[in-house]
Amino acid sequence: MKIRPRRSRIYPYLAHDLRQRLSQYCAAGGTTESAVVDAALRQYLDRTSDRTLLMRRLNRLDQAVRRGHGELGLLCEAFALFLKIWFAHTPAIAAEGRKAALTTSETRYRQFVEHLGARLTRGRRFVHDLPPECVGEGREPAPVSPAPHDTLPPAGDPA
Repeated sequence: MKIRPRRSRIYPYLAHDLRQRLSQYCAAGGTTESAVVDAALRQYLDRTSDRTLLMRRLNRLDQAVRRGHGELGLLCEAFALFLKIWFAHTPAIAAEGRKAALTTSETRYRQFVEHLGARLTRGRRFVHDLPPECVGEGREPAPVSPAPHDTLPPAGDPA
């Protein structure tokens, strides 16, 4: 003997066109109206409908994109500052020293790429080195505002 789940009857009012669509849907699918309404209410109340799940996923993606944009802004500002300091403190190379400079720069570049690869393999990122005031835990990086007097730090100052 099969035990039936306990059920209650309700008498909701539906718009005429919605009632017709429900009847047509049930007839085409060979299901009862009660089963369709029961399933729809469960999804609605449990917030497990495809739409709700999709919106949750989109919200998570939106947060990740916002974090990525904030981190990209920080990296752009850091790179711009590096270039300003580099241009301000790197002297021009004389013609006779250019070949040696190119050889040295190639070696240094290869060392840089190896170091960067090792750092990325360990999962270490630039934003991890920043103070917590710049990047809060679980939040996107704070917006970078331009300094009132965009000056370079003096030579020898690590800034």
